[in-house]
Amino acid sequence: MKLRLLALLRLYLAALLIFTVQKLLFMLASMAHAAGAPLGSCLAALWHGLRLDSVTACYLLLIPMLVMLASCFVAKLKPQALLRWYYWPIATLMVLAFVADLVLYHFWGAKMDAADLMYAAKPKETLASLTWWAIAIGAPLVALLVWLYWRCLVWATDITLRPLHRRWHALLFLPLAALLFVGIRGGVSESTANPSYAYFSPHPFCNHTALNPLFNIVHSLAKAENLDSRFEFMPRSEAAAIAEPLYRTSSDITDTLLATPRPDILMIIWESGGYLMTMRDSVAPNLCRLAAEGVCFDECYANNFRTDRGLVSLLSGWPGLPTTSLMKMPDKCRSLPGLAETLRGYGYTTRFVYGGDIDFTNMRGYLLETGFDEVWGDARFPKSRSLSSWGAPDTYTLLPSVLTPKATAASRPPFFNTILTLSSHEPWTVPYNRLADSRMNAFAYTDSCIGVLVDSLRCSPLWDNLLIIIVPDHGVAMNSAQSTSDYHVAHIPMVWTGGACLDTRRVGSLMAQSDLPATLLAQMGIGHDAFPFSRNILSPEYMQTRHFALHAFKNGCNLIENDSTVTRFDCIDLQATPVTPSAHNTDHGRLVEALLQYTYQRTASL
Repeated sequence: MKLRLLALLRLYLAALLIFTVQKLLFMLASMAHAAGAPLGSCLAALWHGLRLDSVTACYLLLIPMLVMLASCFVAKLKPQALLRWYYWPIATLMVLAFVADLVLYHFWGAKMDAADLMYAAKPKETLASLTWWAIAIGAPLVALLVWLYWRCLVWATDITLRPLHRRWHALLFLPLAALLFVGIRGGVSESTANPSYAYFSPHPFCNHTALNPLFNIVHSLAKAENLDSRFEFMPRSEAAAIAEPLYRTSSDITDTLLATPRPDILMIIWESGGYLMTMRDSVAPNLCRLAAEGVCFDECYANNFRTDRGLVSLLSGWPGLPTTSLMKMPDKCRSLPGLAETLRGYGYTTRFVYGGDIDFTNMRGYLLETGFDEVWGDARFPKSRSLSSWGAPDTYTLLPSVLTPKATAASRPPFFNTILTLSSHEPWTVPYNRLADSRMNAFAYTDSCIGVLVDSLRCSPLWDNLLIIIVPDHGVAMNSAQSTSDYHVAHIPMVWTGGACLDTRRVGSLMAQSDLPATLLAQMGIGHDAFPFSRNILSPEYMQTRHFALHAFKNGCNLIENDSTVTRFDCIDLQATPVTPSAHNTDHGRLVEALLQYTYQRTASL
């Protein structure tokens, strides 16, 4: 029995060795894309990539484990003979994934994923760009590499196995199966294995080196959706003619909100902080006070119903997609615009802080791809501070020492730091007890933490040049009877406060949370052309166009318009239904179809 377990362990280690050598070869062959990446960070990719390498190796061990188990009961079964056949397709897949990824990266500087497999359907066109000598040299090298991989895997299990006399020893495979399950899952945390596990650096090349190519392709296959043809209601030119002008705004402003064009910026993204819950003095007195003191956007609506989607709307200005999550698609994340990336181009340092699992839904990968220099997760906070499975409560993350730089000198570069709170989330467990209702009490707790933070910063040298933006990632149902598809849930507050605010203001224009990047950048005198779906709501063009917000929920969306008209669209039966009566504008259904089609087709082209 020990020999069988030893064979599986050797196979696991052989797979890790192969993946490590692949990273070294990838690094050496792709150095042209490593400009600006420190050598230490490049080498660190070997370590940071081990987690996904281990996940992939655990997948590869499933069949060998079953074969070894069967050999415990069938004396004539020869595991090595069967596994030799299994190793051929496995070695071929590993080599093809590695070589294709290496070649693609040489030309495009991007990791191969499911979207690139469409070229395999047309081998003639794919191979047309290759010269005959490249094929003549490359094909034998690929074949040789397959054979070397095969030999390495065969060697790992080339152990003489004796028949098992005590078959109850086979029960030892039960804990092994449990270990494999945990290994395939990527651990016991909230997140399951995803490309974010390999991301650790603001330099894309380092992250791409760490990312296991075979895992990335298989993972992207599971997440793949044909966005380009998902909604086809009308000719593409017609959809673009309807939708595109509605998103076109300049960086001119009709109202100035900031006293300085280059403030330090602290964005507080409040987990689930819907308007109905937080804009109540009995629940969130600090937010209500800050709204009265600063700039309050009263008619803001969330684009989405989940955190992973809300972050993309707030930080990339991208509308919500009712059928999928962009954050879970690394191939799209690398092409999305980023507010952090834009501000970094103007000398800002950037940091994102979250007290929970930063790898959940590929969050770390998305954040690093869109411009954050530092990404802090639960590993930054002692486990003893965690009250629930979500991570450290807001008391330990909403702190000046965490969210602002230590240096206050004038020579310090400006910062754009973002914090995603987590305590106002099920199971509503917080170290606070002011309200009897546990849900409301959780929001009251986060509000108290925000109040302490803001009051502390008000007394610091940072205050005069500081802009604090408080905005939720999405809304929250007030009770079990209210659905996330209810457009009232999408109503969220957005408050700007801090010494950088010029004066007190109430902004009543209807907007979506995805309009934040363009509106903020325009106030700073920075163009927002990189954000095609984000509108500067204080521009002259926006004042003259049709105001709307598109709120996506699971398999549907709400079109909320300035005339108090709401239209719900069901993505299953493809039907638009009026939710509120309207005395005019009878084209709501056609408009939501055009917006959906245009959004999905622009997303597909990323």
